[in-house]
Amino acid sequence: MPNVVPGHEAVGIVSEAGEGCVRFRRGDRVGVAWLGGTCGSCEFCRRGDENLCLSPVFTGWDRDGGYAEQLTVSEDFAYAIPPRFSDEQAAPLLCSGIIGYRALKRAAVPEGGRLGIYGFGGSAHLTAQMARHQGAQVYVMTRSEPARELARKLGAVFVGDAYESPPDPLDSAILFAPAGDLVPVVLKALGRGGPWPLPASTSATYRP
Repeated sequence: MPNVVPGHEAVGIVSEAGEGCVRFRRGDRVGVAWLGGTCGSCEFCRRGDENLCLSPVFTGWDRDGGYAEQLTVSEDFAYAIPPRFSDEQAAPLLCSGIIGYRALKRAAVPEGGRLGIYGFGGSAHLTAQMARHQGAQVYVMTRSEPARELARKLGAVFVGDAYESPPDPLDSAILFAPAGDLVPVVLKALGRGGPWPLPASTSATYRP
């Protein structure tokens, strides 16, 4: 947008807290994600699906973002950053991490279950680590050899090509790769009734 400074994975120090702000005070370190505000009153906000708000405010699009010297954000859409994370470590969690976490929640992987991840970029490799931390067995299918090597280092129990069938039926799967022809591949790999959420960043080209 004209006259708006871009940037949507921002980490900084609160320089001033507005009137009525109770979650943060001056000097706190916070993160600001792409979604910087919602109306709070539409049907999607009322049911907890704020990402589908009909009147959203986006950081770096509707108001100045992370490349600005200063920005403003509602405290409801600011995130406290734990001291153990550096700014560089925390910033990707505010976009790739959020996308992956939401997809993982919707995948509803059973305890100790098998999660298939198709594509292994920014969101996917964070999702794999979260899933393993929760006790899931992670199966990664991706076309990039460097990405496959990273998946092995992160502890995936199986790593293969994007179109390769995993050795075991999957309990859940997440399709990160923006390739519509992978849809039937994922469905074939899933066990009966297994969920497979599409992250918000995925744009599938497949038409049944």
